[in-house]
Amino acid sequence: MQLAVIVGNCRAERFLTDFSVIKSPNHAEINCDNAAVILGESASAEIISALGVIVDGETFCGKVPRGIQLIDCGLSQKSTVFITSRTEDKITIALSRSIRTASGVCDPLELPVTLPEGASDFDIMAAFAAKIMLR
Repeated sequence: MQLAVIVGNCRAERFLTDFSVIKSPNHAEINCDNAAVILGESASAEIISALGVIVDGETFCGKVPRGIQLIDCGLSQKSTVFITSRTEDKITIALSRSIRTASGVCDPLELPVTLPEGASDFDIMAAFAAKIMLR
């Protein structure tokens, strides 16, 4: 079973309806090899094992245990996931480098997305990263 764990302030679950999602308001201990962990604002987590950890690259200053991939979402092309273009109603999200997924490896790609109302850039990028990781 593929699982998304969202810790802290993030509303990415709106876009992860195809997966099991567990939410914690501020702290969690995660020990699940098949989990894509999203650390939102005000998140605290002890990560023992996970498929990967998705963070806001603009604000995250913590550490991830060795061997667990870190997926940073941000405004810079150096981020693992970033927005390459934006119009009034669409954005294009890019995966800048290959990441491990539940079924192998996903190489860099771009995807246009219709902007959902009330979603933050991080919500959208985190859900994009989690969907790729969990497939």
